[in-house]
Amino acid sequence: MSRAPLVGSAPLRERGGVVYRRLETRSLLNRCDSPRMPFEWTVNPYRGCSMGCRYCYATYTHEFLGITTPDEFHSSVFVKRGGEEETARAMARIARRGGRIALGTATDPYQAGEAQERVTRRFLQVAAQHRGLRLAITTKGVGIVRDIDLLLRIHERSSLSIHVSLISLDADLLRRVEPWAPPPASRLEVLRRLAAAGLAVGLSVAPILPALTDGEGDLDALLSRAAEAGVRRLSHTILFLRSPTKEKYLSWLRTEFPQYVEAYERAYEGRAYLPAAYRDRIRERMVRLSNEHGFCDRFFEDGAAARLPASSEQLRLWPAAVTEISDRGDGGGRPARSPSPRLRPIPRASRASRSASGGSA
Repeated sequence: MSRAPLVGSAPLRERGGVVYRRLETRSLLNRCDSPRMPFEWTVNPYRGCSMGCRYCYATYTHEFLGITTPDEFHSSVFVKRGGEEETARAMARIARRGGRIALGTATDPYQAGEAQERVTRRFLQVAAQHRGLRLAITTKGVGIVRDIDLLLRIHERSSLSIHVSLISLDADLLRRVEPWAPPPASRLEVLRRLAAAGLAVGLSVAPILPALTDGEGDLDALLSRAAEAGVRRLSHTILFLRSPTKEKYLSWLRTEFPQYVEAYERAYEGRAYLPAAYRDRIRERMVRLSNEHGFCDRFFEDGAAARLPASSEQLRLWPAAVTEISDRGDGGGRPARSPSPRLRPIPRASRASRSASGGSA
């Protein structure tokens, strides 16, 4: 491993196997020029993410800091400091021009470190002072409920949408693929609280994992629970694999689900995106299920609302793409790192009831 000199060299602290380092920045706002993205500005208060998602596409970004070991993306987190004045000036310009800001595009703004560092909260405090912003937030973290006061103020003065990422209700699977993210029950409770507060919140099924989370029954159950929580907005993406995430994910798959390795290697050979035929069929499935569960806003990969006729054609690429996977095994138990925080329902449930609902991390 090599590291660029003087980049976050002095650790701020270490907790739960994660080393946090300070990273000075001129502004939290970064210009995004990609025509594929439905926004012009991004905000990532942290570089690196302690949630440990096996499929995280942003692993490569640590290479810009001189770190070439993929797993360090999850164990070396850089906390951005400074740049408050320039952030505020840039935000005012963006608001005047109608620019769109996406918070949490590469790393989760409510990962565990936010509880102490509060970089995301300080950014929202600046955003709450402006009018006319167009801000979208994406997170798996339960810490967002601590900021409901700021989110409500931003909602009153600007356009705000919140996207809570949850790809499955299978708590065992998520412990293996997203080892230090909050369990499904906690994220459903986040959706419920944000919706109850009157905020524009949606379910982000991102990414859908072929053969693991793309089954009709799995997706139907997930959308049903989100609808019960009061959510009426939905988005999805399909697994994107580029190096070094591709090698990392396939190595994990080889250990956890070896029966699917050959199909993955064949499907992603020489490409980062799956063929259009698979994407279209998943899109049709999501549209049909969203209609059945009463989602009124359906936004998909292209950012446009969609209504497509349901297709009876099955997904043939993956051995178990349209059925629930029943042979997952125990995967070697839980990861060694400390469990992620839980968000308990109101009224608080007992430990036994949380365990029964798959709420243990």
